[in-house]
Amino acid sequence: MITVKDLWRGALPAGTELLGGRGGLERQVDWATSLRTRPPAFEAIKGGEIAFIAVRSIKLLDERLDLTRVLDSFAGKGGVAAAVIGEVADPAVELADRLMLPLLRLPEQAHLADVQQATTRFILDQRTALHDRAQELQTELMELALNGAGPAGIVERLAELLGLPCAWQDESGEVRRAAGDLPPSAGDRPWGAEMAAIRRFADSSAVLAANPPVREFQLGVPGIARVVAPIPLRDGIGGFISVLAYESDLGQLARLGCARAASACAIELDRERAVLAARDDLEGEFATALLTGAYSSEGSMLERARRVGASLGDESVVMVVRPSSRTLAPDPQGWPESGVRSAQRWAQRRGLRVLAAAHQGAVVVIAASGQTDLRRAAAELAADCRGVAGNLPMAVGIGRPKHGLGGVHSSHREAEQALGMGLKLDATAVVVSFVDLGLHRLLYSVAQHPELHEFLRDSLGALIAYDEKGSGDLLRTLDAFFRCHGSPTETAQELKLHRNTVLYRLRRIEEVGRLRLNDPDTRLNLQLCLRIRDVLQAAG
Repeated sequence: MITVKDLWRGALPAGTELLGGRGGLERQVDWATSLRTRPPAFEAIKGGEIAFIAVRSIKLLDERLDLTRVLDSFAGKGGVAAAVIGEVADPAVELADRLMLPLLRLPEQAHLADVQQATTRFILDQRTALHDRAQELQTELMELALNGAGPAGIVERLAELLGLPCAWQDESGEVRRAAGDLPPSAGDRPWGAEMAAIRRFADSSAVLAANPPVREFQLGVPGIARVVAPIPLRDGIGGFISVLAYESDLGQLARLGCARAASACAIELDRERAVLAARDDLEGEFATALLTGAYSSEGSMLERARRVGASLGDESVVMVVRPSSRTLAPDPQGWPESGVRSAQRWAQRRGLRVLAAAHQGAVVVIAASGQTDLRRAAAELAADCRGVAGNLPMAVGIGRPKHGLGGVHSSHREAEQALGMGLKLDATAVVVSFVDLGLHRLLYSVAQHPELHEFLRDSLGALIAYDEKGSGDLLRTLDAFFRCHGSPTETAQELKLHRNTVLYRLRRIEEVGRLRLNDPDTRLNLQLCLRIRDVLQAAG
């Protein structure tokens, strides 16, 4: 593909300036045409042409015409760019910007026929050279893929072939392999620039396995850019291949190499994912049996652990990862499978022995105890999962270390309880450990006991019924009142209410519940009941 930018860099004379339509510089150019002085204005336009126009010749064609009308008509027939000699009025520039039709002004001394001829020759020469070079690149990179070189080997060879720095990034934007020397002024983290725009480009493009789309992105550093192609897998985008260089070096060969490398990497990654999917199925079945306790004997489970390569150690800790705003948004597409892959990369990066699997809409990680600072590691895991889940906030619940295979089920239950209760208490929490729950741990252990439900009903039943009828907001007021150490003034500030409103609600609490809030035993019972209510709601 030859773009308008390629022609501007390689075929048009020095001194050619871009007046408008910058957004269309990446459009493909297939041929060159010029404005005639008698109808039809242009020879048959098939789409993809750049038009060469002498502004003073427009009136010779038709006195009623001007450059703006000519450009509008040309674009409507499929033209992609225009190069002119002469004065250009503002309306023509504004139209070019609106249509994303690059409008280039040639130097006054340029000969239009010579420039058109040079452009046509450039297009033909580039097509021939690019076709031959593309075949060479395709053959060599595909051989690497078929021989199992992996995306890392493909990227390293691409950098050698182009003589430019290249990188392979996974779908989260993490650089998996980079090769070649970066320009000195490229900055510290050039591969991370514009990742949001790159993902939007990939999501909005038709990504074909044989010919992935390629687009150029600026780095925010003058004169330096990169071309990017998404890696097209059977089930979506599997990452990105990039070539970074000075803009003058990012020609069609860099684009072709980027696209061909993405196609070659797709073969490798699809094959790798098929193997991983089979392994994930085995690990998922094994993890489900561990988490639910649905197995016949520890001996059979130890044999299954050996087959899937799971090394859990004497004590295991379970972590559960879920979107923390499940009531506000649906689970992201591909979740939790994308989270499992992210957890596997996280463990590999930290050198941890873990078993990661999808279970009941969450990512569950079973890790041998004592390997690392779990709280800090869990925060990293949440960030990694967020990166592959459309930036949806994630939270991690951590159970306590438990002995033996049977302990996995118990630690998992605690991790789920920690996550549910932790988000109930603080919706912005990222990492919640079961040991942080305090009193709630005790209440969780007896959550199914009938006496707990009866105690709640006897103490708060009247207030719960009152609120459920929509008659007031008494329980929320009572909870805030206790958090504010019994101060009506602080309660009013927290709830953003007038102090008199809080005082009225406190009187209604006493009347409806037949309570005396100045009695210490009553306060203790009510505070305990509010915590019981939280636990029962979190436990479902």
